[in-house]
Amino acid sequence: MGYGRSRLSAATAVASTNRFVTSTNMKVGDYGAPANAGAMPAAGTARHVTITRTFNAAADTPGTILVTGTNLLGQVITETLTPSAVDATLVEGTKWFASVTAVEGIGWVIVAAANDTIVVGCGATAVVAHGTGTLHGIQINTTAAGTITIADSGGTIAVLPVSVAVGTFYLWDVNFSGYLSVALAAASDITILHSGSQPDYATA
Repeated sequence: MGYGRSRLSAATAVASTNRFVTSTNMKVGDYGAPANAGAMPAAGTARHVTITRTFNAAADTPGTILVTGTNLLGQVITETLTPSAVDATLVEGTKWFASVTAVEGIGWVIVAAANDTIVVGCGATAVVAHGTGTLHGIQINTTAAGTITIADSGGTIAVLPVSVAVGTFYLWDVNFSGYLSVALAAASDITILHSGSQPDYATA
């Protein structure tokens, strides 16, 4: 059986609060083409979308943010996020977006003299597959003083220790369900061999 591959490094495994919409006034309607062409920090991965609303004097009457994009299979998905009622508080979605194609404000009542602002970004956890599949193994490309956590919807599959030697290959051959996520630390660089939603791709 062949496996797809996903290469991830800690440099791309970080949250980016304004990845798709930099700080701009809240409004009703389309926010325009997402920044960074709507792509996640590492190609071939999916992440949760995040929003942060910042008050400006008298707060606007809040509505929602509709995010449209694609999953790892290229299927169109949407998610409605409701900004926090607490100033400058990040809200994270629950769907795994491989790309963001549109961001729209819905149902806001704007205070013209003191418009709230919004940023739209993504979380740090990268998903390399969703649905069900097999985690075949993990290759260590760069020794790093940080743990690497592998998980699915059922919880943690494994936590790889710090300072693993370059070239170490962990053979797992275990099933995952829901998604296969990887949380990197320090200067980690790994290649994951797996089946699932993306059967053959590489990330950088």
